[in-house]
Parts: sequence; structure tokens; C-alpha cells
Amino acid sequence: MKKKVIGILAAIVIALGLGLVVYNQAVPNEYVPAADEIALHIRLDTEEDIGLLVYDYRADCHEYSGGISNADGSLIKHDSDNIVVWNQEELNNIADAFELSLQFRIITEYVAPNYENVYPDNITKYMEPISREARFGESYFITITGNTANGYKAVWN
Repeated sequence: MKKKVIGILAAIVIALGLGLVVYNQAVPNEYVPAADEIALHIRLDTEEDIGLLVYDYRADCHEYSGGISNADGSLIKHDSDNIVVWNQEELNNIADAFELSLQFRIITEYVAPNYENVYPDNITKYMEPISREARFGESYFITITGNTANGYKAVWN
């Protein structure tokens, strides 16, 4: 009788474990920002892989620059999802709601990132700026589409 109960419990544990694995594959974990953070989910839907994604941004009257690259020097995949998180302290403790403006640049080839975010013009593709009101504790979704020949576009989702 004890063996039968142990066998049933083991089967239940295995079934729950497999269910959890399947659930995590079907519903990926999404970053949830803290009350003093904002999260940008930047989805690439481009025709080719890119070297770097650079962004110049303004939160209220404060201007910043940043970017995304692969540490191993590989290209960023054309269908990748990227998350950028900023907290209130990094943005100079601005109000809970503020105007967020972004201008993205795609660097079409991989080059080593630099603090000045200055790259050769022949491999730099600028996008039109986008802006919206943002609030801490929220996530925002942006999709970048296009290609090297015709240019790129960033839109809020």
C-alpha cells in the first residue's frame, strides 16, 4: 500500500514538473518593472541582423545616450526582443510621469561600442524620433522595422 501511494505521489510530482516546464516554454517570463523603473521592450522586426542599436533619449529636460550590442561581437538578430530598464535615480529623479523622447540609430555592422556613441556615417542609419508620456512602474513596447537599403522605422505598440 505504501509503495502504491509513493508511486502515485511521484507520478503527480513528475506531472506537475513537466507541466511547469511546458508552461514556461509557452508563456515566457516577462520583465515587470519596479515602481521606480520603466521598461522598454524593443522588438526588432528587420530584414537583416544588425551590429548595434543606439538610442539617444530625453526624459523631461535631461538628455542621455545608450545602446545595445552583443558582448561577444556577434550581430543582434533581426527578430530579437531586447529590454532596456531605467530607474528614477538614473533619470535624475524626475516626476512619476514625464515626456520620453527617443531617437534610434542602427549601426549596420558590428563595431566595438564606445561611450560617445559616435560611429561611421556609412554604417549608421537614423530613424525619426518618437515620443510619448511615460510613467514609472510601466512597460512600453517599441517595434523597429525596415532594412539597410530603405531605412528603418521605430513605432510604439
